[in-house]
Amino acid sequence: MNNDAGLHQQLSEDIFRMLIRESPTPVALYIGETMEIRIANKAMIDIWGKGDDVIGHKYFDLLPEFEEPGFHAILSNVYDNGTAYEWKEQRVDVMVDDKLEEFYFNFIFKPLRNNDGEVWGVLNTATDVTELVNTRKKLAETEQRAQFALQAAELGTWDLNPRLETATWDDRCKELCGFRKDDEIKYHDLLKFVHPEDEQRLRTAVMQAYDPVGNGNYDIIVRTVDDTGHLKYWIHLKGKAYFNDNHEPIRFAGTVQDITREILDKQEQQKLIALIDKTADVVAVGSMDGSVTYINKTAYTILGIGSTKEALKPGVEYFADHEADKVINEINPAVQQYGKWEGEMHYRHFKTGENIPVYVNCFRIDDPLNGLPIGMASVARDLRPEKAARNEQYKLLSLINHSSDFVSLSNLDGNVTYVNTAGRKMLGIKGANEHRRHNSEYLMPDELDKLRDKVNPILMKHGKWSGEVLYRHFQTGEAIPVYGTTMLVYDAVTGLPQGRASIARDLRREIADKKALTDSERLLKSITNASPTVLWMADAEGNITYVNQTWVDWTGIKYEDNMGAGWINALLEEDRTRAAEKFLTDLNARRFYEVDFRITRRDGEIRWCIATGNPQYNEQGEFTGYIGACTDVTDKTLAESEVKLRNRELNNQIRQFEFVTGFMPVQLWTARTDGQVDYFNQRAVDYFGAQANEIAASWLNAIHPDDRDACIEAWNYAVNTGNVYQCEFRLKDKDQNYKWHLSRALPFTIDGKIIKWFGTNTDIDEQKQLQRQKDDFLGIASHELKTPVTSIKAYAQVLGAMLSKEGEQKKAEMVLRMDAQINRLTNLIGDLLDVTKINSGRLQFNKTWFDFNETLQETVEDLQHTTQKHKLIQNFTPTGRIYSDKDRVSQVITNLITNAIKYSPHTDTIIINTRRENNEVIVCVQDFGIGIPEDKKDRVFEQFYRVSGNKQHTFPGLGLGLYISSEIIKREGGRMWVNSIEGKGSTFCFALPVDDINS
Repeated sequence: MNNDAGLHQQLSEDIFRMLIRESPTPVALYIGETMEIRIANKAMIDIWGKGDDVIGHKYFDLLPEFEEPGFHAILSNVYDNGTAYEWKEQRVDVMVDDKLEEFYFNFIFKPLRNNDGEVWGVLNTATDVTELVNTRKKLAETEQRAQFALQAAELGTWDLNPRLETATWDDRCKELCGFRKDDEIKYHDLLKFVHPEDEQRLRTAVMQAYDPVGNGNYDIIVRTVDDTGHLKYWIHLKGKAYFNDNHEPIRFAGTVQDITREILDKQEQQKLIALIDKTADVVAVGSMDGSVTYINKTAYTILGIGSTKEALKPGVEYFADHEADKVINEINPAVQQYGKWEGEMHYRHFKTGENIPVYVNCFRIDDPLNGLPIGMASVARDLRPEKAARNEQYKLLSLINHSSDFVSLSNLDGNVTYVNTAGRKMLGIKGANEHRRHNSEYLMPDELDKLRDKVNPILMKHGKWSGEVLYRHFQTGEAIPVYGTTMLVYDAVTGLPQGRASIARDLRREIADKKALTDSERLLKSITNASPTVLWMADAEGNITYVNQTWVDWTGIKYEDNMGAGWINALLEEDRTRAAEKFLTDLNARRFYEVDFRITRRDGEIRWCIATGNPQYNEQGEFTGYIGACTDVTDKTLAESEVKLRNRELNNQIRQFEFVTGFMPVQLWTARTDGQVDYFNQRAVDYFGAQANEIAASWLNAIHPDDRDACIEAWNYAVNTGNVYQCEFRLKDKDQNYKWHLSRALPFTIDGKIIKWFGTNTDIDEQKQLQRQKDDFLGIASHELKTPVTSIKAYAQVLGAMLSKEGEQKKAEMVLRMDAQINRLTNLIGDLLDVTKINSGRLQFNKTWFDFNETLQETVEDLQHTTQKHKLIQNFTPTGRIYSDKDRVSQVITNLITNAIKYSPHTDTIIINTRRENNEVIVCVQDFGIGIPEDKKDRVFEQFYRVSGNKQHTFPGLGLGLYISSEIIKREGGRMWVNSIEGKGSTFCFALPVDDINS
């Protein structure tokens, strides 16, 4: 039994050893307190880095490197107390091939017990986790380096889970997005500090990143604000969205960067570019080889550059052709070598090729870090304004030199440096430098005290002195009286005086003229004293300086007592204040003076007078007073009083008129003689929904815009000529609806003078609608009648031919009469069609050049064949060719001549005249028939109008011919009129414009 048990134990131990040796996991068995190595498989021996002879050795003897503080106690505790121990990721420096290497293991020390529960050994298993630990270290180092990089780049990171609505932000991200480091970021508060103007744009960018159709990329620049809403950062957000298999975003992560400095730098750069673009100089930047890479907007304007592509070219091409060698051989080398060049050059205008003078300052641009040249730049000032200013200065000097007055320049000490040609001639200066002397030598000796005590002090204090002085002739010593002005000349930059300028006018001729004037005034006084009208003069202060003898004779006041304000005593006391105040008011305003007053003549009679005065000015434009007249208007005043009385009566009648018109069914209005409307009745007030004065001020605005010009033209013509005013237009009511109105006005006259205009506006909107319906009916009816009438005419002609052929002459004559009536009906239908075309604006004109007299002659000869009784006399003068519708003109002539034939049944002569006058050809057709009454001749050109009367009713017709003719002439740009005396005949005329054939 014992042998079997021992054999079984030995067999088990062998199996155990075999299992340990073959196990891929490092395993070792330690026996006893000394931890003797009883079993160790190859995997464990490889970890130790020892040979195969480890069995039997003690653990710490074999592996002294493991004998660290506490480790021995740990193993003893496993053996003594039977407590297993796991030692994770512990570093063990193992000697491998005579080289100490760093390893990491997960060690498990497990006690082994016998049947009695006593520990007899320790089973040690080990797992090599060196690679895992090293990988984790590398990951940590990589993460640390990434963190260092993010911190160095001042980047923040963010990581969002859209499904769980969680957010992970680092401290930098929180700071840039407006949060504090210790803030807990809630998913729904992520946009709390985004600028309101950027919030919607950011949301849109996020939604685009979440769209599985896209690539998930996210890139946007936004602003963040602080708690007060003020701008805090400009930030650049970049990231990417990641999706699961269901195309749902599960992660959204990225970085945030502070780009505030970049944005502000860009803004400053834009400001600098805007400043450069707005400067008046041409600014260009180029490479070291002279090629232009940038040029400002001013250059585009000055040089005529059309596009950026056109601007970016070698700099030498900006200059005039003759400057190319200088640019290549002088300017570019100087800038490259010495860093700058400046001087005057000529640019070339890109479009016109014009040479543009400029002052160019070229300089080299060096790299601020290494000092190496990186480009060239230039600033060029357009010299054309300066050169133009110099030209103007030259012109001014030329003007001064050719002035007829003395002009000189001197320094502040009074030393003369320049005298113009007129000054040299006036003072007898001959030598080239003879003028270079002190200004005191230009004056007579007696004037030096005046120069020292008066002229110079005033000049230095006020900058200017003017007055009379005596110059001295250099050759003869003659005293020359002049009126001089001396002024200080100031520096335009510093504002300090830098010299003197003097202008002097030679008074010798003026003094002679004054003497002649005195003589003339003496003669004039003799003449004015003989005038039957009062003549007077006053100075600039309003003091009477002269009245003629007529005023003295009227008033009986002595001449000298009228001077100053003495003339006022001649007026009736109740008129004095009014006349004096009117005179002073007009005097202060320097305007024409007129006032009426009464005087008591020396015979005691009170007379009305009107005094008038015209303001007078001297050669310098200075007001010098009045010259006027005074007229006895007693008789005229009495007449005006009579007019005023009649006006009062008229006003009473007007008030009665207003009472009556207040309830009339038409709009009544009145206007002044200048055309200004000043009254509307209650009917108009109700129509417009406004007060009468408001309507009067703005009635033109109520007229339809398409009718306004014609209305104004007709009204102005009536006001200027006194003719009857009549116009049709659409008028807007208070509900903003337009209605047709007929406006008519007549002038009210007294003694042939227009005092007032009285007019009416009659609502004809319904009539217009009926007329449109009538026109539509006429158009349809005439069009529908034309076809059957044409057929009837054709049948009548065939029937007449058949009857004639059969010998039925009487029947054939009746058919011919029927054909004549059909012709009349055809003409009437044609007139109706023309009327409808005119009213609808569809009357067409085919204009050609034709000989006017030749066309009239053909028409007259054709019409002569239609009448045996009347002789058509042609009285033509040369008219030439006109540009018009030949057939329409012939239609008008035909209508006028047939009318003349129709309305002169008892005479046999009709005269047709033509002439050319003021770029018009004029035709007149004169008959000696029944004529037209004076009060009806203006209406003969109206549609369907026929003059009423016993004789007129004997003539058939619809009253359309003259209306059609007048409309044709109007549309050809001409005019038509009639002169007639009832019982003696009529003359109808029209005129057409003659265009220049070359135009």
